Amino acid sequence: MKEDTVSTQIAAGISVSPGRVTGPVKIVKNSGDVKKVSDGDIMVVSHSSPAFAIGVMNAAGLICEGGGMLTHICIVAKELGIPCLARVEKATELMGDNTTVTLDADTGTVYG
Repeated sequence: MKEDTVSTQIAAGISVSPGRVTGPVKIVKNSGDVKKVSDGDIMVVSHSSPAFAIGVMNAAGLICEGGGMLTHICIVAKELGIPCLARVEKATELMGDNTTVTLDADTGTVYG
């Protein structure tokens, strides 16, 4: 994934799986939204659902509003080596579909 120049911090959370990636956001609110996540996208969810796992497998990064280290979707991201943050408050409100962000799971920060 290409690295863009980092701009302003827009959110922060707990790092679940390290790494840094830049890409377009895809907000996933339900299992039907999972199909819009493709390679290079950063999947953003308000809650965890086992049905979201297929989206994580296609995503370059994962941002969760809730959850933590033992949340199903976060475990899937960690096992796949995908950068992941949990407990990123208001993530689905702060970011919109196709907005490009940098997810820095090494520092627990999202830049836009």
